[in-house]
Amino acid sequence: MSTAPRLLFAALTLVMLARAHAHADDQPLGREDLVSIQEATRDLAREVEYLQDFIVETSGPKERDLYRQADAVLAIIVSFQESLKPKASREGLNKAFDELDRKVHVFLKAVSALGPEHRLLQRAATRVGAADDHLHYVLSAPGDSEVRAKQVLERETRTLVTAAQHLNKTARYTLGAVPGQAVLVGDLRKLAESAERFQKGLASGADRPQLRKDFAALNKAWEQAIRGMRDLQASENSHLLRAAGQLDRVHGLLSRLLGMEGERPQLIIRT
Repeated sequence: MSTAPRLLFAALTLVMLARAHAHADDQPLGREDLVSIQEATRDLAREVEYLQDFIVETSGPKERDLYRQADAVLAIIVSFQESLKPKASREGLNKAFDELDRKVHVFLKAVSALGPEHRLLQRAATRVGAADDHLHYVLSAPGDSEVRAKQVLERETRTLVTAAQHLNKTARYTLGAVPGQAVLVGDLRKLAESAERFQKGLASGADRPQLRKDFAALNKAWEQAIRGMRDLQASENSHLLRAAGQLDRVHGLLSRLLGMEGERPQLIIRT
């Protein structure tokens, strides 16, 4: 095939993909998609309210300003919730989410500026960020552009790394001095390192086969960590297992994004 026909074929392909994507954006939401987005929006609202409760327990002009910012974020979440109707288009929702997302990140940046001495606030802020990333995920669709699909993958990967680092810190704190748990603490440290390597690969522009290979290594680290957590009692290790459950959720989302859902190890907590 000569250069001109190849260029024409490429141009036509791009036009067809653009039209297909635009058509997908204009389609009204299906019932299952709508329910998922509604649930994710409610989760985000709950996490913002949870963070606001911690703000109430602090004092000072900066904290009062944060409380007002939380109110503003909750107001825009309510506005977004009101737009969640069966005839809503993804294009319109994505635009509304972009504004919501911007407000959330401005708010979280202000919380972060308070510093690490406000440990509970920072932990609650991390949960808000994870809920915001999850809402971004459920708003995505199979027909999304390559750019948006990459954004979803990057955001969920960032959430995974944060969850793995938090699990690692929690394990060091709760199990570091417990006899016989040194192996599990080491496994959770390796898991966090594996998640960080996956994120670096994604940031470096690794292709999908390489990402799947890196994620397979992450799967092995997660499977090893799960083995070590099997005998932990929920009543005695609630913080650790809650953190593990959060990681398991985002690990499942990434598995689906990479087409590896059936291959992933899953955490089952004994009650």
